[in-house]
Amino acid sequence: MPCERKPMRYGHSEGHTDVCFDDQGKCIVTCGSDGDVRIWESLDDDDPKSINVGEKVYSVALKNGKLVTAVSNNTVQIHTFPEGDPDGILTRFTTNANHVTFNSSGSRVAAGSSDFLVKIVEVVDSSQQKTFRGHDAPILSVALDPSDQFLVGVSASSSCDGSVAVWSIESQAQVAQWNVLQKSSDVSNAKSLCRLAWQPRSGKVFDHLVYSSH
Repeated sequence: MPCERKPMRYGHSEGHTDVCFDDQGKCIVTCGSDGDVRIWESLDDDDPKSINVGEKVYSVALKNGKLVTAVSNNTVQIHTFPEGDPDGILTRFTTNANHVTFNSSGSRVAAGSSDFLVKIVEVVDSSQQKTFRGHDAPILSVALDPSDQFLVGVSASSSCDGSVAVWSIESQAQVAQWNVLQKSSDVSNAKSLCRLAWQPRSGKVFDHLVYSSH
C-alpha cells in the first residue's frame, strides 16, 4: 500500500518542535518553542486544542492519559490528557531537560538533561527516582527497553559527547557504550538528536537498539 504524503502545515512558532501520537493513534500531540502543547485530531484539524505549559517546551511524551513535558524552567511536568490539567512536577534538573519518554507500561518516565544527567522517575510516586551519571556532555535522547522488567530493564541514552550508552536500571551502572556520533558542545549544535528505539518487543535485553546519527 503506497504512502500518501500530506501537505505540511504550521504547528508552532519558529524553533525546536517535538511530536508524538496518543495511545490509540487518533491524535497527534506537538510541542514547541512557543511553550504550547497542541492536540491535533488530524492534519486537517484547523482548531487544535492548545495547552500552555511554560516559556518553551523541548519534548513531549504521552501514555495512559498522562502528558509529560520537558520545560524551559528545568522541570519535567505532568498534565492530564486530553484535559490538560496540571498534575505536578515529576523531577527537576539544574538546566533544561532535552528529552522525555515513558516505559512500555507507562509506570516510569526517563528524562535526559543538558546537565549531563539521566533520571528515571516513578509516575505514581515521583520521590522514587534514580539518577544516571557518566556522560560528559548534554543528553540528546533517552529510551527504556520494552521488557519493562525492573531487574533486567536497561535504559539507553545518547549525548553530545558522541556516545550512546546502555545502563542497568537496577545497579545504575553503565553496561555498554558506543562512540558513534559527532561530538558537539550543545544540543543546538548537534548534527542529530539521535532518537533511540528498542526493537523488537520480545522482552530480551539487547535485542536491537536503533538510533539516528544523521
